[in-house]
Amino acid sequence: MERTPSGPVAREFSELHGWKDLVREPPIGAHILHIYEEPDREIEAALLFVTEGLRKTERVCCVGSPRELASIRRGLGEAGLDVDRLIRGGSLALVGQLALNGGPKHREETSPLALDQFMHEMFQGVPKTYPSVRWWGNRVARFFENGLFDRALAFEQLCQERREALPWSLLCAYDGRKLSPDRHAAAFWDVLRNHSHLIPAGDLGVALELFPDGGDG
Repeated sequence: MERTPSGPVAREFSELHGWKDLVREPPIGAHILHIYEEPDREIEAALLFVTEGLRKTERVCCVGSPRELASIRRGLGEAGLDVDRLIRGGSLALVGQLALNGGPKHREETSPLALDQFMHEMFQGVPKTYPSVRWWGNRVARFFENGLFDRALAFEQLCQERREALPWSLLCAYDGRKLSPDRHAAAFWDVLRNHSHLIPAGDLGVALELFPDGGDG
């Protein structure tokens, strides 16, 4: 075991070798924070997470930019999956904001009402049709990068609060190149504490388990 650097939150991390195994087979309730520095690494992790979920007949939702969603769609096709059929059948959703299936699009995507609607739409068909849900996204990270910390944390906190009550796993992508120590460091502790696992940027090839006791403070 190794300790985190001193700071507002001091917790023990346990090292998990092989982040690829984690995103392929996340435990139910996992809320994984992926910090990447290269777009290819972001998409690599997303595709491992999404492809395996679809093969396990889970419902999969991806929320990202047009470029990222196009890359995921292309990668799924190269893996032999019929993307259009999966979307038509409801197994896969590729959306650009926190709204699904043409549902209400609130002015503030992370308002409590919008978040409740998003959750409701994600879990349509669970568990009758789908055993669980996988969610990948980085749109919340955009709020954080732009200094809208309250909006980003509202979603991350809601996910963390419900991760043990709902049959889902989450992979949140944050672009490490856009995180400034001066601007983001203090608020980023709150992001960290609202996740169960961290995949750090770089070539470490490890994932870190965060706050395994689920405690606060």
